[in-house]
Amino acid sequence: MDAKESLKNVLDILHELKKQNITKQTLIDALRGVESRAVLELGLESLEFFGCGDKREELHYTMVIDQATEEKYLKFSDSGISITPKGERFRKAPTAFVLKDDSEENGPDGSEEALLDSLVEKALNDKTEEEDPSLIPATPNPATARSQQMIHLIQAIDRKIPLDDYAEQMQLDFDEVLDTLDALVRRGTQLDISYFVDEVLEKDCQDELFDYFDEVDGDVEKATEEFYGVYQPEEIRLARFVWKK
Repeated sequence: MDAKESLKNVLDILHELKKQNITKQTLIDALRGVESRAVLELGLESLEFFGCGDKREELHYTMVIDQATEEKYLKFSDSGISITPKGERFRKAPTAFVLKDDSEENGPDGSEEALLDSLVEKALNDKTEEEDPSLIPATPNPATARSQQMIHLIQAIDRKIPLDDYAEQMQLDFDEVLDTLDALVRRGTQLDISYFVDEVLEKDCQDELFDYFDEVDGDVEKATEEFYGVYQPEEIRLARFVWKK
């Protein structure tokens, strides 16, 4: 698809910022008119082009920015995202900018699961560029919704955001966060949530649960029955994620 207008939106906002430091997530929020904490702290809601791309989903602009970086319209540095000379030329005289389709890279019969894996892998590669996750936009595509939730969780864990705070911010039940975490672990994604588990469970409590998991080969259901009334089910699930790490 031709994403000329989307890339023009990205470049217009960056040009208006006049080299003010900005991360990819904050840029996407500004494009979509999301008044996130970073957007408000930087005063981006007052920009002329704030919200100019609100008809597009977050994932769309993630793909636009990634591809624009690959094709040298944008560049990343310690100070954030900036426009290259090639990007300035495009901004002044836009031409076609054909956005690659992740599903095409998986072949004509690429499955929903393959697409989801591709998106999560992209998040793992880009997570250090991101800031606070914003609410996941409503979308009719289940694969996109799940992948966005996984991406946001990966980014939150990378920044060591307490998972209960993350759940509240994303308006999710804590069990939903644990389910997403479980899905990522089953896919082989390496995540370290020990920073949060250490907050909610004392070391001796963790050791007690770890010893039991050793006996039952990590069976959460058995542990929940064994420690009913001693530990909350959520605490047992959390301990299971860091068992044998």
